[in-house]
Amino acid sequence: MSTRIILHFLTVVFLAVSAIAADTHKLSYEIRAPKSVNLDGSTAFDLVTEHGMSGTRLRLTRHRVEDGFNIYAESCLIDGSERRRAIVVRPESEQEPRQVFVLTILRTPKPADWTKWQRPDYLEKSDATWSFMHDLKKHDRSTNIPPNCLEVRYKVTEWKP
Repeated sequence: MSTRIILHFLTVVFLAVSAIAADTHKLSYEIRAPKSVNLDGSTAFDLVTEHGMSGTRLRLTRHRVEDGFNIYAESCLIDGSERRRAIVVRPESEQEPRQVFVLTILRTPKPADWTKWQRPDYLEKSDATWSFMHDLKKHDRSTNIPPNCLEVRYKVTEWKP
């Protein structure tokens, strides 16, 4: 290959990476649980969109104790291809409902500081990740949120590759 072809190729790659990075942001989120709530290390924290999901397990998050709460922190990348986003907390036990927190992030994300702590928008006994992903409304949902529920807050920052 000639030097000219290599330079053209590198320019195209650089521009593609720059375009992807311009539309990609980092979503940092924290889940707060009262100390009285016992969460299993296998509890899953999922970011769900209409295109898919990514997540982690409680035991893999960063943990700290603050003002009588256990706080679990995680982050992931988001981009402008998603219209809807939610964090779904899935306990290991199928008997416990999933807690769903709908995120109010613009389709094209913009950097924003920490939100206020928010309670779940609803609880769901069926597969909440699938229901949210496919916008299924008629599932076993409840907006009767118990006082000892979890809370979420999040922020969006620029991501630089």
